[in-house]
Amino acid sequence: MTQDPKISISLLIMRLGIAAFFGAWTSLKFTRPEWFENVFQNFYGLSFISGSMAAIVGAIQLLLLLAFVLGFKRTISYGIMALMQGVGVLASIPNLMNLTQYPNNLMWAAVPALGCVIALFILRSYDRYTIDGMRGTPAPTV
Repeated sequence: MTQDPKISISLLIMRLGIAAFFGAWTSLKFTRPEWFENVFQNFYGLSFISGSMAAIVGAIQLLLLLAFVLGFKRTISYGIMALMQGVGVLASIPNLMNLTQYPNNLMWAAVPALGCVIALFILRSYDRYTIDGMRGTPAPTV
């Protein structure tokens, strides 16, 4: 049975949208390392994190983002992206509950992004406009 091309195009659009979302956060690690330090100390309670670590974390995140946007090793790259987004949303729950206060209301954008990246992970074997998909490499099921 042949897959409807609209499915692959829809998944490509989802993947590119998620990549843009993560790309903005990744770029801030290079341009505003003090924000990286602030987020990790205040949201995750990791006081040992410093702004000087931002470029290293940013470089790692950029490599993961590149694998994700290209659809390389879909199970691993999509799974890591879903995990990163999930951790971010979980850490933001107190702020999400206080949605009438700025900028907490803006943090709600992370929730549909999480749903999108989870859906993409679930449907990864249908995501054909990827390195793995074009090679005909099936995404292993988990």
